Amino acid sequence: MTEPAADKGFEFGAKENELLLKLSKDLTRLGIATLVAGLLFVLYLLVSYIDPTAVVQVSEARHTALSFLDYIVWGLIALLVIYMSITIIRLAIPIKLIATTSGLDIAYLMSFVENLDVLSKVSFVSLVFICILMAISLIMLILVF
Repeated sequence: MTEPAADKGFEFGAKENELLLKLSKDLTRLGIATLVAGLLFVLYLLVSYIDPTAVVQVSEARHTALSFLDYIVWGLIALLVIYMSITIIRLAIPIKLIATTSGLDIAYLMSFVENLDVLSKVSFVSLVFICILMAISLIMLILVF
């Protein structure tokens, strides 16, 4: 990243710096969770491409039920991703207000940072659930399918 150009020398206060540091930690944690989700997805794709022999043989009825369960798992993953996308889109509002209004830029910026902090926490929890769901689907893929 490049350093921002020096301007009038504005500095945030202790409260704003604390919020920004907290956000920095949350975004790092979110990035790690996103990386884990991506790696799990790649692993899922590789295993499904290799198409190993099922470790556990189940009846046709159980196979159908487990297939249905797998679709539910991936449906939940899709819903979580859609929810995360909508919350990210909503983050654009305070940024637009900074660009289109005058006099409250810092207030809108701090509102954005606070909303981003909440989003990073919600996204982290969502990604943890996504990772758990993908792990369940991967285990079913290896053991049963």
